[in-house]
Amino acid sequence: MRRVDSTPRADWRSRLDEIGFTFYDLPSEGGRPYWNETAAYAFTMAEVELIEAATQELFDRCMDAVEHVVRERRFAEFGIPSRFHDLVADSWDADDPTVYGRFDLAYDGAGTVKLLEFNADTPTSLVESAVAQWQWLAEVRGEGSDQFNSLHEQLIEQWEHIRRERWGLPEGSRLHLASLHDTGDGALIVEDFETVAYMAETAAAAGFDPKLVFVEDLQWDVDTARFLDADGEHVRRIFKLYPWEWMVNEQFGGFLLQSRESTRWVEPAWKLLLSNKQLLVVLWELFPGHANLLPAFAEPGALAGEPVVRKPRLGREGANVTVLDAEGAVVAEQDGPYGDEGFVFQRRADFAPIPGKTAVIGSWVVGDSPAGMDLRETSGPITGDLAEFVPHFIEEDRA
Repeated sequence: MRRVDSTPRADWRSRLDEIGFTFYDLPSEGGRPYWNETAAYAFTMAEVELIEAATQELFDRCMDAVEHVVRERRFAEFGIPSRFHDLVADSWDADDPTVYGRFDLAYDGAGTVKLLEFNADTPTSLVESAVAQWQWLAEVRGEGSDQFNSLHEQLIEQWEHIRRERWGLPEGSRLHLASLHDTGDGALIVEDFETVAYMAETAAAAGFDPKLVFVEDLQWDVDTARFLDADGEHVRRIFKLYPWEWMVNEQFGGFLLQSRESTRWVEPAWKLLLSNKQLLVVLWELFPGHANLLPAFAEPGALAGEPVVRKPRLGREGANVTVLDAEGAVVAEQDGPYGDEGFVFQRRADFAPIPGKTAVIGSWVVGDSPAGMDLRETSGPITGDLAEFVPHFIEEDRA
């Protein structure tokens, strides 16, 4: 794994616009654009195979963890309201289908891959990973170049699998896809909208008839006990880029219990057990000493004398994360709105020695298979909302 300099394309903004990726100029550290093609990360094929194998192993162990939590009814540890425990269990037992997820991994550059967390319910950076960095590869690295990236093809295959084998639907069946329009200021959340719009493209290629909607416009019809969109159309199947932990705690959450047979949600309700960092604690309990796991506990005492990262169970983009050294002194911390739900404590990971950078690997899963990766980097130890996206490529193995 090497970070190498790269010359940006003269027309990179217009080229990204053409593929439906327009939020590239979101500010990152130092006011630089979020999309950074002044550099690239080079991996050998052996490293890619290592990351791919670790991703498959971690996904399989996560499935074991969900099975354990469901069988042992350990839902309260994840902060799931009691009235939704059966919904999660039923969703798991029915094998409700999943489309995708993204592991955040630490790679030390010397053969060790560790799980930081699993973005299993509402992962973003999808357009950048699946399309933008592939375009960059073709136009900058040229013919014969490659990267770990089959996201686009696998998303189409997974949607087709869900349509035909899982739901038994003919071509042209309706699929709603929803994102949150805004956070109260009226300004469109462009990143979420473009992520869902891209997902709609892959669903259309798989034979669905997609309809983009906003979460705010979903309605509950009391007379028919069904979810409707703003046009009054019954929402039978819906992909949502909106967290389950918000859904079950909102006013309309109770309607989820009444509509299990009339509305199918993707991602499914059992993802509540994977998008919560309590998962890290359960994984370490079930598989202590696992090569791809970091010790993680609900209390800090078990990691006394070691460098620790304190993470809110439901935090996002590094918010409310605190990094502590072996003596318990704060190395770095980030503010945010999370933490009331509790914290987990994870041993701090080792990263590849990239001067001045901490590079986190996002390793994607589509269905139950590894599908590609992305890199986000920061100058500090916390990967937050100011991290930059940097493309990657596979180089010939170095002697």
